Amino acid sequence: LSYLAGEVDIDMSPEELTTHNQAKTDVTGDLRMLVRRNRLGNVFSDGALLVNEAADLSTEPDAMFCSVESYQSGRVKYVERREGSKRYIEVTGSPDLVIEVVSRTSVHKDTELLPPLYFAAGVSEYWIVDARRDELVFRILTCGQEQFSEAGADAEGYRPSRVLSRRFRLVREPSPAGGYWYTLLDLEQPA
Repeated sequence: LSYLAGEVDIDMSPEELTTHNQAKTDVTGDLRMLVRRNRLGNVFSDGALLVNEAADLSTEPDAMFCSVESYQSGRVKYVERREGSKRYIEVTGSPDLVIEVVSRTSVHKDTELLPPLYFAAGVSEYWIVDARRDELVFRILTCGQEQFSEAGADAEGYRPSRVLSRRFRLVREPSPAGGYWYTLLDLEQPA
């Protein structure tokens, strides 16, 4: 359930296991390990509510990253269920990075409706993963002056992330248990 600038979007479709749920789980897990290992902030998986009143947006991204700096500066805040409870139920403000994994029923929302709303919300990077076809699509959209612009891939297929000061490439391989394993490869940015 999302509120997108005056429109309510409800998607009750079950997630496709191998091209949506597994991709989301693996990408979020790899990103979380990188962020935690380097003590960069928090990664929240799907189910975490993002609210940005200025952008007229309330949604649950597949994943989002909030840096230590964004938390300490108040760029993002964690809202308690009840004041003083220390039980946080939503992120308000502007996360550093948001990830959406495209599914059959979310193509329009993820590729057309959300980019301008995430931009208006001050999200620094928007990553889009589409694993529904033979060719795996991994896009990093970076906040520009008037809209997001796509970060191009280098000769090895890595895309730069200014937010994490690294380059990323997403690969997949068949899993012996069926479906795929997805791996978010990363390299430090050249100096």
